[in-house]
Amino acid sequence: MKALVRLWELVIERLHLKEFLEHPVPRYANINPLYWIGDVAVVSFFILAVTGFALAILYVPGLSPTVTPPDPLLGHGEGVYRATQSYASVYRITYLTPLGFILRQVHLWAAYMMIFAALTHFFTKFILGSYKRRGGGALWVIGVFLGFLTINQAVLGYILPLHLDGILALQIGLNLFRYFDYLGLPVGQLILSVLGSNFVTDQVIKTIFVLHILVVPAVILVLIGLKINGILYGGVSPPPIKDEALRQKALEEKEPFYPHRFALTVGQVLLQLSVILMLVALTPLPLLEPWVPGEQVPAGVRPPWPVMWYYTYVKMIDPFISVGLPLVLVLFALVVPLLDRRGGVSIEERWIWVLIAIVYIAVIGYGTVLGYLIELPKELTPLTRIDIPPEHAVPYISPQPVSP
Repeated sequence: MKALVRLWELVIERLHLKEFLEHPVPRYANINPLYWIGDVAVVSFFILAVTGFALAILYVPGLSPTVTPPDPLLGHGEGVYRATQSYASVYRITYLTPLGFILRQVHLWAAYMMIFAALTHFFTKFILGSYKRRGGGALWVIGVFLGFLTINQAVLGYILPLHLDGILALQIGLNLFRYFDYLGLPVGQLILSVLGSNFVTDQVIKTIFVLHILVVPAVILVLIGLKINGILYGGVSPPPIKDEALRQKALEEKEPFYPHRFALTVGQVLLQLSVILMLVALTPLPLLEPWVPGEQVPAGVRPPWPVMWYYTYVKMIDPFISVGLPLVLVLFALVVPLLDRRGGVSIEERWIWVLIAIVYIAVIGYGTVLGYLIELPKELTPLTRIDIPPEHAVPYISPQPVSP
């Protein structure tokens, strides 16, 4: 036991962790679960990094037509589907690799948990007015970008298996960029320079793979580091207490990070892992139907739930109005610290901003629920039509009508 204690002290000394572990944390932040939601998103990110690394080793991106390996449980030649090379590799990971099914399930549920935690964290900090503390405005901007990247990272990962839902999400995205060109924003040209084509090609899939496993996670990791550093410098969000004396008293009641918050964090990590494993055991998510290049996506297929609300509004409203809706929501969130400069931090004093947060939640929640409850007309807008690339996938140069 003494050897373990000495080893722990040596690690703290060599890595200069003493100041970090002794950093004072307000007691209200330790006992209030609303201040742990960001930690849930960060832990989910690292679970995704570990499981994603293992999946990336086994995944093979590509559109080459192939068939999935036969399922040994069904007999030779049975359980075989025509699919892309990407889908066949995910099929092999999921059903034919030892522990592959569990690995992919943990990755999926950790991704869903991170998205849910990121959205909940955003609206919690919105309501609490966390950007009012010292350095809070910069941390708020970082958090908005983290939320935006989290949603996009989830969509990129959803595309990689090239099942029907994933290819629909990709086609919507590729067609979406063209609308920005119509509006005078050269987004399509920018995407073309990144992906190499506005059609579904091998290069596009490989670029999405690199973005998903390397570029976007690296940016998220840097932003998380900046946010943690900002919290160490500026402190956590102030308690939503109207009385000034009581608020100052709460701010002065502090505990060192170790062992108080450290023990809570360890417990949270173990609980989070337990919840993910329970979801894997009780509600496993099957691999969806494969997409074959050249085939149309049938009616009734929907994109992943994090962007379902957007898909619903694009189908219901004129696309020239609905296309920019996420951009409007993100831009407004970025300027909130500039607009909300007066008043206190209690909910009674911030009732207008609480109503705005409720409107945000209503817009996203209504669109998401409605997208699953009703069958939206598939051909209402060309945004969801499938463009089959020409033989050589001629790059998209200027705005052209989307073919039916």
